[in-house]
Amino acid sequence: MTVRSRPEPGAVRAFRFVAAGVPCRVAVGEGALERLAGALPRIAPGRWLVVSSAPVLAAQGERLRAALARARNLDPDPLLVPDGERAKSWTELGRLLSGMAARGLARDGGIVAFGGGTVGDATGLAASLALRGVPVVQVPTTLLAAADSALGGKTAVNLAAGKNLAGTFHHPRFVCVDTRLLDTLSERDFRSGLAEVAKCALLSVRFWRRLPRLVEGLGSRAPHPLAEAIASSLRLKASIVALDPDEARGLRHVLNLGHTVAHALEGASGYRLRHGEAVAWGLLAALRLSTARGRLPEPLSKDADATLRELLAPPPLSPGVRRGFPRFLPLDKKRDRAGLRDVLLDAPGRPRLARVTEEELAASLPSGDG
Repeated sequence: MTVRSRPEPGAVRAFRFVAAGVPCRVAVGEGALERLAGALPRIAPGRWLVVSSAPVLAAQGERLRAALARARNLDPDPLLVPDGERAKSWTELGRLLSGMAARGLARDGGIVAFGGGTVGDATGLAASLALRGVPVVQVPTTLLAAADSALGGKTAVNLAAGKNLAGTFHHPRFVCVDTRLLDTLSERDFRSGLAEVAKCALLSVRFWRRLPRLVEGLGSRAPHPLAEAIASSLRLKASIVALDPDEARGLRHVLNLGHTVAHALEGASGYRLRHGEAVAWGLLAALRLSTARGRLPEPLSKDADATLRELLAPPPLSPGVRRGFPRFLPLDKKRDRAGLRDVLLDAPGRPRLARVTEEELAASLPSGDG
């Protein structure tokens, strides 16, 4: 698989790739949003709808409206879903699909998801089901979505039994990351999103070598380091997704680096921890377990630990979360009849899926307050 790059004017970084036969263009940087209006009719000539949430439109709606002012065949009134995980329910999915039908969505049209990960998940699933599938374009407004979930085609809603248990793979045709849309994020949400950037860096030799030079700029949200980090994260993920678009080959499992411990921490916190905050601790735990297994040399592990702590500033974990997270480990989706699997590192850029025990994972969580 080749991820094809081409130069873009200004500060926008762009590349293309194909996943499951679906061509996808990715554009990252200040001004990427201005490319959206021209991209939509090339993807599908018919009517386009926008799905968002009220808080997102209040914060960034003017930028979207300005960018799409010249777009043809665009419904100017976005369909709204609730903020956060409330968007990902069967009830809201049915309401969204009914709204699409009422607005006259046809097979030659498409859907723009304008928001964070929950908007992207719900909209992607609705797009995969409406008329047996229409194109979806992802315009993320959170760093977590921009660096990770907007690309990859995973869509889902939640069930009473757990998160993301009903979904499809429906790959976007365009991932449009305008870094100006991230300027209203709180410091907590921004740092949380950086965890997925750090994860991708640990999976790439070149990106990991570059990351220390980006840390200061990322901390201050400087435009060029931010665009470079997001583009590098998405390029890494695209290279894996193109080879394993629906997880049938198991190659995408490496994208779960740090997530086994992270998901357990989220559950133990009653989901008060942000996903990225939990991933930050999960990455630190993965380094420790990789070293304990004799895979990752201790000097590399210590250097990586220091870089992650400087970049991510993981928040302190309460004693209750530390005591309680092991009981959530058996719920991990990577578990099979033979037990738990987790992603370990032989070195940055050299991940490996390995069998692990609950006891090893529980012991891998670093002490201290971050």
